Amino acid sequence: MKNEKIEIGKEFYPDPKMKKLFFTYLTLAIMPLLILGIGISSYLFIINEVVILTYFIIFYFIPIIIIMLFISYWIPKYYKSIKYILNENEVRVERGVWWKMRHTVPYSRIMSIDAIQGPLSRYFGIGTVDIYTAGYTGAAGGGGGFIHRKAEASIMYVPNFLEIREFLLNIVKGRPLFSTTISSENISREILEELREIRKLLSKRTS
Repeated sequence: MKNEKIEIGKEFYPDPKMKKLFFTYLTLAIMPLLILGIGISSYLFIINEVVILTYFIIFYFIPIIIIMLFISYWIPKYYKSIKYILNENEVRVERGVWWKMRHTVPYSRIMSIDAIQGPLSRYFGIGTVDIYTAGYTGAAGGGGGFIHRKAEASIMYVPNFLEIREFLLNIVKGRPLFSTTISSENISREILEELREIRKLLSKRTS
């Protein structure tokens, strides 16, 4: 899949190693809890606190097992729900097991494209492409600058993430947002719309 050619209009999906990555995250999160639980259980057994030990096993280990089973069921379902499409004018990302999320980002709105690869992702040979647009802040609100902004769309856990980033950059560099030939009429219209929005907000606050 790493050498697979990137094509306009063709659906592609995360690498199957994404599931291994998620199961690794699950293992790393659960193992300390299990070790702690075994240690406490052993101590209660040694001091012959059978009743407390029984309650501890019921209210500590059983919830952990239920969570493990639920996440183990969710991971392959989530993997199958993700798909990406690079169309002629936009990027489309679909994902979600119970709540379907569909993100569509026109190339003309793309401001920045980042390639992300953590230590475990690097081990599995996969990475993520984060796509940012002008003015989009997501759930973070954007008050703390670029670091706190959320990507409007992400092409996650693909092996050829660097190639996808370069492919997208080559497309968007020719679009108006990256071009130096933006007409003054369009700029004035955008400024006017922003001023109108600001006036509406100020009117609501003062009323």
